[in-house]
Amino acid sequence: MKKHWFMLGTMILLSACGGTSSEENKENTETAVTETAPQASKVSTLIFLDKSRSVNEDKDFVEKKYTKVINSLVQEEIRRAGDNIQVWLIHENTAQSKALDLTSQTTLDATEGMSQTDVEAAEANYDLALQRERLNFAKQVLAQLATPNVSKSSEQTDIQASLAAINARVGEGYAVKVYYFSDMVESMKQPGRRDFHKTPPKSTAEADAWAKADAASLKARYPNLSSVEVSIVLPFEPTTSSKVNNPNVSEYWKTFFNEVGVKKVEEKI
Repeated sequence: MKKHWFMLGTMILLSACGGTSSEENKENTETAVTETAPQASKVSTLIFLDKSRSVNEDKDFVEKKYTKVINSLVQEEIRRAGDNIQVWLIHENTAQSKALDLTSQTTLDATEGMSQTDVEAAEANYDLALQRERLNFAKQVLAQLATPNVSKSSEQTDIQASLAAINARVGEGYAVKVYYFSDMVESMKQPGRRDFHKTPPKSTAEADAWAKADAASLKARYPNLSSVEVSIVLPFEPTTSSKVNNPNVSEYWKTFFNEVGVKKVEEKI
């Protein structure tokens, strides 16, 4: 299974890279050079991979969808030296589950005083090195996605705990984007926590009420979320029934993230 993930991911990423014209490469390089300026913000992309039992990542549809989105986000978010990707695993102990911490080291050599030919060669080498680094990052993320969780931690799903990692990353001076690869079915057995397997919200109104109540008790604890953008990648086909892909669960999380103050919440189709 791992080999299949890597081959599929490599083909998609190389296809995306190979379709770029020389003129586009020049524009992308110029953008990268501009963004490397000292005043530019550091960017960190936090990827949360659901490793609880309710998500079956071996299904062909989920594999293809997740691979495509992961390759795309690596391509989009790794643009310059210092850009970072962290991978966290969602299960019973999400707060302690950081699996990867990858930071781009690719830089463009100084071109001052070079001939135009040498400048173009340096830019081409920079583009190639950056693409190789992106491919390496994508392979590592896909390897985490393909690795099953065989421990007892898979019996519960603590999505709420991801806020601690997000809040801390913003506090370190990063512009943060967050991707959840999950069915978003929170399932914690402790008193005061939600278990959507046992008791899911029955309506939009109930989902909104629960989300607002939960967010109210957490917002003060995580004050750094106002600039954060959240994307949710659900493991469901468009034809999946509402019994499996409960729209009230999605409503809960949209309201919850809005209430704790994040800048933007969207589902990736």
